[in-house]
Amino acid sequence: MLLSANMIRFYNDFGIKKTFDIFSNAEIQGIDFNLDVKDFLSNKYDKEFFIDIKKYAKEKGVAICQAHAPFPPSYVEEEKSRIRFMEIVEAIKNASILGAPMIVVHPCNHLDCKVDNNEEILFDYNVKFYKKLEPYAKEYGVKIAIENIFDTITGTADKLNKLYDALNSEVFTICFDVGHSFVEGCIPAEEIKKLGYRLVDGCTHVHDNSGDKDSHTLPFYGKIDWETVMEALASIGYQGDFNYEASGFIKDIPVSLREEGLKYMAKIGHYLIGRFEYYKTLNKKD
Repeated sequence: MLLSANMIRFYNDFGIKKTFDIFSNAEIQGIDFNLDVKDFLSNKYDKEFFIDIKKYAKEKGVAICQAHAPFPPSYVEEEKSRIRFMEIVEAIKNASILGAPMIVVHPCNHLDCKVDNNEEILFDYNVKFYKKLEPYAKEYGVKIAIENIFDTITGTADKLNKLYDALNSEVFTICFDVGHSFVEGCIPAEEIKKLGYRLVDGCTHVHDNSGDKDSHTLPFYGKIDWETVMEALASIGYQGDFNYEASGFIKDIPVSLREEGLKYMAKIGHYLIGRFEYYKTLNKKD
């Protein structure tokens, strides 16, 4: 299992190539490329830029293991949604140039799910939304990972499974956000097992919290039971990366100390991957 992390809190302060340097030095083996960053929503960077970044990442030994599409993906205003849709398509293309095998695209959530019938309306809207993205995913050879977002139509594993199954296409996979699951009031390990085969070739967003807010802090700095999370991932035969989205932890560290902070994050990440490998070995014996 590869240890990766998103580049938030590094790109803005160090620039893109220095970020790859820092990740490589910290033994973070992969990067979640944030194509949702404002710079990448403009025409500031062309195809050659992304080709150059792909080459540099290879030289540094850092895999671009996933990308993050712009969000939110939809708005009440139809014109804003149309513009955002095309930005997501551009992000899929750029993810392909970077060599990312998948891109996380949040579900549309421009209506309040708690209002009568809105959940059903949003479900149908999202099926149409993701189906419109399907041909672009096929054209560029990039899978679309659908993330669980609390208080939305993908807040629980059951809801995420319902949407995934309705789409019924190999271009879609799952991004399981451990922290979001806990904020939703779920037990992450149980949710992983419910997702089962749907998550096997997908990805993760790894961060901790105390269940009351989306803190995006480091594992063991909240209340999630990480031992059961790693056991659950091993039990389903998860093949993806262990990808940090712990920007809430790193943001509180002074910029001058963030490189050391990332090294500490890496130590915890490699420890947890070791627990995953342990449970994987047990499963093979069974």
